[in-house]
Amino acid sequence: MISGKRWLLVVIAAALPLFAAGCGESPSVTVYKQGKYQGKPDTQPWAGERFKGDKVAWENAVKARTENQNEYARIVAQ
Repeated sequence: MISGKRWLLVVIAAALPLFAAGCGESPSVTVYKQGKYQGKPDTQPWAGERFKGDKVAWENAVKARTENQNEYARIVAQ
């Protein structure tokens, strides 16, 4: 049977490599190569299924959402 202090040393010795493994630096993915962006191209927020390219409808939806989040406007309306 392992004594209390020896058991603690065994647990610490087993856990130490696991903790030390987290200190390393993982290789990062480079998405920039000498003047060219290698990532996914961005799309406009209004170019999706909901607005079908209508920028004005998207802007109106954003304004309506902003107004619904304004507590002062909501209290006065009630």
